[in-house]
Amino acid sequence: MNQSYTTLFLWIGILLLASFVIYLYKLFAKKSGFRYKSKGPYLLSKGEKVFFDTLIQSISPDLYICPKVRVADLIEVDLPKSDKKFWTSFNKISKKHVDFMLCNRTDFAPVLAIELDGGSHKVRSRSQRDAFVDNAFAQANIKILHITTQSMYDVNQLQNQITGASTTQN
Repeated sequence: MNQSYTTLFLWIGILLLASFVIYLYKLFAKKSGFRYKSKGPYLLSKGEKVFFDTLIQSISPDLYICPKVRVADLIEVDLPKSDKKFWTSFNKISKKHVDFMLCNRTDFAPVLAIELDGGSHKVRSRSQRDAFVDNAFAQANIKILHITTQSMYDVNQLQNQITGASTTQN
């Protein structure tokens, strides 16, 4: 009987030791639970690329075109971080972007945000998002221009829209 208890304790000890080793391995092993892959070979969709090519021809040489700019990189929350509403307000702008941002070449100051409005912009949630972004940009005194997506764009028409939007008051 003593030998069976000894064997039992030995097996319990081995199981506890193995469990402890597994626990330590899981605790200290590099966890890479996040998996990532390329979203695709191109930054811009085909429609955005068609617009971009026309936009290049439509703007003044003293401007840069920055595609897909995060709203939180253009505007900031005008509350102290200690305010309960700060992070709620920040989260509303941190996950949104504008399709294109025109900036001065000399100092990268924002001149005009451009949003391409396709079919999704007619959906209620998307139109609410657009209204929110428009309001936030107006508060920050950054102009925004909405362009309806098309298969082709006219350079002169786009120049006129950009000139009109960038010279109007907010």
